Amino acid sequence: MSFTFFSHIISSFLILLFGFLVLLKNKQSKTNLSLFVLCLSIFLWLFTYSLVTISKTEREIIFWLKICYASIVFIPSGFYCFNYLMMKEITGKRQKFILSFNWSVSFLFAGLILFSDKFLHDFYKYPWGYYAKPALFWHPLFLIFSTLLFASPIVMLSLQIWNGKNNLSSIQRAKFKYVFLGSLLGSFGSVDFLPNYGINIYPFGFIFMIIFPLIYGYAIVKYRLMDIRIFISHTTAFLVSYTFLLGVPFFFAYRMYPVLYPIWGRHWWLAPVGLMTFFATIAPLAYDQIRRGVEERFLAEQKRYQKLLLQAASGMAREHNLSRLSKLIVCILKRIVKIDFAAIFLDDKEHKTYRLKAVRDSGASGYTLEFSYDSAFIKLLKNNKEPYLYEELPLSVRSALAFPKRVSLIIPSLIEENLLGFVVLGEKNNRESYSGDDINVFKILTNQAAMTIENCLFFEEFKNAQEKIFNAEKLASIGGMADGVAHQIKNRLNHFSIASGELKCEIEDFRAKHKEFVEQNPDLEKTFKYSLEIADSLIKNVKMTDGIVRGILTYARVEEKETFFSHFSFREVLDASLELLKIKHELQEFPLEINLDNCDMIYGVKAQIMESMYNILDNAYEASIEKKHYLTEADKEKFTPLIKLKLTKGSANYRIEISDNGVGIKDEAKQKIFAPFFTTKSSYKSGTGIGMYVVKRIVVENHKGRIWFESAYMQGTKFIIELPKK
Repeated sequence: MSFTFFSHIISSFLILLFGFLVLLKNKQSKTNLSLFVLCLSIFLWLFTYSLVTISKTEREIIFWLKICYASIVFIPSGFYCFNYLMMKEITGKRQKFILSFNWSVSFLFAGLILFSDKFLHDFYKYPWGYYAKPALFWHPLFLIFSTLLFASPIVMLSLQIWNGKNNLSSIQRAKFKYVFLGSLLGSFGSVDFLPNYGINIYPFGFIFMIIFPLIYGYAIVKYRLMDIRIFISHTTAFLVSYTFLLGVPFFFAYRMYPVLYPIWGRHWWLAPVGLMTFFATIAPLAYDQIRRGVEERFLAEQKRYQKLLLQAASGMAREHNLSRLSKLIVCILKRIVKIDFAAIFLDDKEHKTYRLKAVRDSGASGYTLEFSYDSAFIKLLKNNKEPYLYEELPLSVRSALAFPKRVSLIIPSLIEENLLGFVVLGEKNNRESYSGDDINVFKILTNQAAMTIENCLFFEEFKNAQEKIFNAEKLASIGGMADGVAHQIKNRLNHFSIASGELKCEIEDFRAKHKEFVEQNPDLEKTFKYSLEIADSLIKNVKMTDGIVRGILTYARVEEKETFFSHFSFREVLDASLELLKIKHELQEFPLEINLDNCDMIYGVKAQIMESMYNILDNAYEASIEKKHYLTEADKEKFTPLIKLKLTKGSANYRIEISDNGVGIKDEAKQKIFAPFFTTKSSYKSGTGIGMYVVKRIVVENHKGRIWFESAYMQGTKFIIELPKK
């Protein structure tokens, strides 16, 4: 058995195995299926030709040659079909007709070869095997057919790769470059046609016919493609070093055999083996030197910005402001790497989202984005903790992202197992794909950024802690003054109370002494009655004001507030708040539906809970009144302000829900509702913007609870408060 037999039989099964592996990688992909068909055609060609080399009779040779050439005619159609499926988004529907025509022609040629003696009836004999003599008419037609099918995809690929106006992503462009390289190498397989014309040259073209499907498979299976220039540099270095250096001993053995054998006899082979050993030792060194030289030439720009990024990573640690750091990171990435846009998302623990912190965009388009902790995208980053090319993301995740710009790479920023945020990068301006070296450098940058971000968060928390200590001290000092101020206020309240009581007594005494006179003067009776109502109202409000002063004193004494926690009636708190609200808005009845769900007693600071209920109910009523100003006259008559309050008791907390049918909150104002000095109230209403800020501090800081809201503009708002049980 000859070398040709072994080389072809081994190569055939290797290419078939590779085709199966690619198909199993994605059975649903037509591209993978087309590559398998191409590999199957090459397998049948190589396998049957290996049988030709060991055939003994002319009949056997003709039989296997027919099957061999019938397999070959399907290779051009498989080649064209694969390239079409790779470029199907840009080639158009007319290609389907061309594909059908190509396969029909291939089956026609295969039928002629298998069942017509005119197409293949004689052969050439060479030292390595047999080749069929071409039919005078059919063989040129097949050459034209196969040349067109090989040449047209190569031309189309080159136009797509180097056309700056197309809309290819960087990954698509990189894949097309690999397919283009594979197609070029595959075209060298045409040298195997030369022996058909009596040209005595060894058919080494099958080597290229094996290599190019391997490159195709790499392009369709891998997303993180090696930079095509690196691939070429490695291949060039390998061919130059190993082919040349290891080829020298074989050439030496071939030319020096007549000289060495007479001198060394049967040990003549020691000379070429020693030479081969020597060159095999220096070949890796030569390969490494050549590879480095070619890479330095090809990747000078890439190495430059990678070096700059590493320098920038080490310098970020000096920045302690999180906002400036975020802007610095995206600015560095966009300017140094020269990309379309860069954005950074950071963890917002308060809202349980990853929010867009900074963006640098060539289009200068303003947008805001956030991803909740529960989103599939965030879960994927937390679980895998590795950078992702956009095409690597599962389709379900990609469809849910909806980035405003085309995304190429996503790099998470982690401290141990904690995902602090992630960086999103657009495409490079030169439309090159991100290489493995790029991704490694970005990982170093984001890891360094993670440590710097953590430092920034520490400084911000320290600053907030200092501010809280200062405010606590300030409140403590206010608490110290509060007793004196409250004493002065209570003195005035006592005066009002005494004056109101004296006025009431005086009127009642006058009415008792001059009963007939008062009855004869209705206007005087009306005046007395009105004065008595005012006196009662003054006494009642004095009592309420006294309770509020006591509540303020309780809130001001932050160092003693824990001692004022107790169980109390929630209904009492509501009744006191409603009385104040009816006086403020001059109402007979406040439009409130109360559902206490058989739960009246709650735990907390009574005065503070009353203040919170007063603020939220006041805002709810004013939002309902404000809505009327946006309604038509007909809708105003139908509209009735309605506020609902529900208290439920859970296993670990009390839940208070207050909803209204008012004007609601606009999206742009939702993030500011709990900010100090921010108000949504119209100009005709007084609003200091401090109420909801105080409510949040009461609920979150003093009671260790939670408060949030749900709102839709012109539909209404619902506030939810959760207070822990004792």
